[in-house]
Amino acid sequence: MPVIRPIDIWFADEVFPHEDRFLAAALRISGSREEAEDLVQEAFTRLFTLEGWAAIDNPRAYVVRMLRHIAIERLRRQRIVDFGQLADADHLTLADETPDQHRIAAGREGLRRVSDLIASLPERCRTVFVRRRIEGESSKAIAQDLGISLSTYEKRLARAIELLSRAHLGGETETAGDGAETCDAQGKR
Repeated sequence: MPVIRPIDIWFADEVFPHEDRFLAAALRISGSREEAEDLVQEAFTRLFTLEGWAAIDNPRAYVVRMLRHIAIERLRRQRIVDFGQLADADHLTLADETPDQHRIAAGREGLRRVSDLIASLPERCRTVFVRRRIEGESSKAIAQDLGISLSTYEKRLARAIELLSRAHLGGETETAGDGAETCDAQGKR
């Protein structure tokens, strides 16, 4: 014959009648019906193993707090990486991201072409472009050093970018002599 313990009576009187409320609270916490049921079940299990159950004044509030704490524990456990799984990842074959010979050659050719395009810019445009876009100097410092206004600096940089864009899209860059007038201090042709 089964023996009914005092905790069983307390549980039946004080905890089980609020099971629907516990499920609703757990559902708000977890967002999933299945996860909510797991949270409530774990809270009940922990409550049954509790030594000081008789001293709990408000079992309903106590269980709701337990649900929150259990949910937080689960979130923390999910964020922990299992390094054992990472160590066993030797069997995974990962794609080699190292460029092959053709990509290296194409990259070098592209770099040479860009270098040639920059070299073909009119001197005044090239100087401004290289100092700003390649060497990273400030616009104000370049303008002061060259003894030109900020407006003239901006026009030279814009012209350099325009010429490079045209050349890149298949057009021809103007030679230094042809485009030099467009990059002078006044911006006159």
